Amino acid sequence: MGRFEIKFSKEAAKQYKKLPGGYKGLVDIALYKLSEGLGLDLKPIEGEKYIYRVRVGKYRVLLRKFDKTILVFRISARGNAYK
Repeated sequence: MGRFEIKFSKEAAKQYKKLPGGYKGLVDIALYKLSEGLGLDLKPIEGEKYIYRVRVGKYRVLLRKFDKTILVFRISARGNAYK
């Protein structure tokens, strides 16, 4: 079992379902690596506490880290991710 459990908000689950097929696989790989504590391009969002982003091609996965859980709350194209 991984170090972190991954959960999706309702909004993020809808956004995930709408991703083009190839990007779903890339998001899956990124979240798996994240859950196992493997190195990723994980950066904090400026001005926000405990909120991070992961780059997946032209998409950004925005998430919040808790003790043993990672909550994905938005998956969006780069230009719209931070609005």
